Amino acid sequence: MLKKLLIIGCGSIGQRHARNAKKLGVENILLFDIDLKRVEQFANEINTDRFYNSFEDIFSENSDIDAAMICTPSSLHLENSTYLANKGINLFIEKPLATDLKGVEELVETVKTKKLTAMIGQSYRFHEGFLKLKEILNDNVIGKIFHVNYYGGQYLPDWHPTRDYRTEYSAKKNLGGGVLLTTMSHTIDIVQWLFGDITTINGWKDTLSDLEIDVEDSVFLLLKTNRNIIINTSFDFLQQCPQHSMIITGEKGHIKADFNKHYIEICKKNDNLIIEYEFDDNYRYLKELMYFFKMVETNSQNHDLGITIGKNVLEILLDPTIINICNK
Repeated sequence: MLKKLLIIGCGSIGQRHARNAKKLGVENILLFDIDLKRVEQFANEINTDRFYNSFEDIFSENSDIDAAMICTPSSLHLENSTYLANKGINLFIEKPLATDLKGVEELVETVKTKKLTAMIGQSYRFHEGFLKLKEILNDNVIGKIFHVNYYGGQYLPDWHPTRDYRTEYSAKKNLGGGVLLTTMSHTIDIVQWLFGDITTINGWKDTLSDLEIDVEDSVFLLLKTNRNIIINTSFDFLQQCPQHSMIITGEKGHIKADFNKHYIEICKKNDNLIIEYEFDDNYRYLKELMYFFKMVETNSQNHDLGITIGKNVLEILLDPTIINICNK
């Protein structure tokens, strides 16, 4: 088990990771946030006196940090990760890896040279619904897959109802917000995990609503993978009734998965099966953290969610064939 874990950023996801780390038995959790009031309040909640709003103070008092979790706004991921990697600290980096490619290769090389464990946060890989769906696909129940429709969305002001959505990083370009980086970083990773490497990309992003944001609120992509599967996917910040669904069409039938209602339906010509699964909103985050801890403890540099996965997803998200219609 890790002896000392540093959490960089104490917003909602940073707090979740800290609570889960405590559940898993990490005794020394260090908290950092530029907002001293917020980090102090959260430190009191989890009963620790090790909270900081200065990197210098962290490292003047601590020289034996096992790993750090980067939970800051997306625009700071690369800067924070590079700083910590140069200090030889293992990294968990929330998606996306960065907001542009400048400096990414240097970080990859630093991680490699210093033989660090680095992992990209992709919690859907540990989601009960996606795990069950992958198991079904591995059983080849609908034969060859032809095409997939994967879509979803949620009204941005409802993400964190107690906070003003206009102040959230997801609403701000300078913090790395917008549907493409915030939501589609999950989408691209899941598509490749289930259906193969993306080889062809077309799409656009746009602002269709009157939300007070300076980023796109909708993204529409048409993709093709190396398994000759066509993926039509769209996500947005607009839907008052949240959706998160996938329809997979194959030679023997189709599969419909609803990740909000927690069921998967397999439809074949003379057969129909509905599989319901148990869902716990924190399960995927807990399992994700357990996986990271295991990778750190075994000093694994080559694993399924390594830093090169994050680089690949970012390259796809920033592909120039995704046209910016809204000019935001």
